[in-house]
Amino acid sequence: MLTRALFCAALTVTTALATSSLAAQDKGQGGTISGTVFDESGRPLAGAEVVAYPATTRVRTDSAGHFAITHLDDGFYRVRARHIGYLALEISTDLSKDGHVDLKFELQTRPAMLDSVVVLANGKCPALHYGGFNCRKRFGKGVYLTDDDIADKGAVDIGDVFADVDGFRVVPTATPFGRKPFPYAVHGNRCLNALVNGKPSSLANQIPRYANELIGVEIYASPNEVPEEYQEYIYTPRIRQTSDPNGAPLAANARCSLVVYWTSFN
Repeated sequence: MLTRALFCAALTVTTALATSSLAAQDKGQGGTISGTVFDESGRPLAGAEVVAYPATTRVRTDSAGHFAITHLDDGFYRVRARHIGYLALEISTDLSKDGHVDLKFELQTRPAMLDSVVVLANGKCPALHYGGFNCRKRFGKGVYLTDDDIADKGAVDIGDVFADVDGFRVVPTATPFGRKPFPYAVHGNRCLNALVNGKPSSLANQIPRYANELIGVEIYASPNEVPEEYQEYIYTPRIRQTSDPNGAPLAANARCSLVVYWTSFN
């Protein structure tokens, strides 16, 4: 009887320890971001890719449009959903330790013109229309990044877009919003001029602050790479985004690198 009692007591202790261990493991599995991806008519989208930045964990939705990204640390995440034939959508969220967030994504149909290549009768690409982006991407010599390319870089601020782009260095620079990454050209006159939607940047046509405002960007490290339709802007001081802070003052006719930010399809 004593032996049986001792065996039962040992079994009870072992079971309690095992249960406690499993509970501890479950409690430390990390957070989860889950949700559903729909189209604009409310139909679930299967096979949509969902990415959580900065973790860069990628999953795909099931037949009901559901997804779950697990084992995440607590913190701030930018969650991006995309599917062929639709515009990508990004939602920012905070995730608590071992917490759970549920998100809903409604993707809009991607306009067919975004993937078309438009060439004008004079052989140039359209300067003021996003259709010219694809034209220059096919025939030009610069660096061309779509919104998906920018997201895959993990870019947050506008300067992050230039990370790993030949001909530029990205330097944290003091701004009214704190220290932000700024792009600086490293060749030639070491200056960078900026257009927004094909037009000179200005107070009424401002350079975006955040990378997720972009649908595309064209970067020309050398003035010689800039296409004919934008050549006049490599000389324009009033649209200068950055210049070498340690360099000598630039001549009025200094030729600069050029970037074209696209935030609108029209």
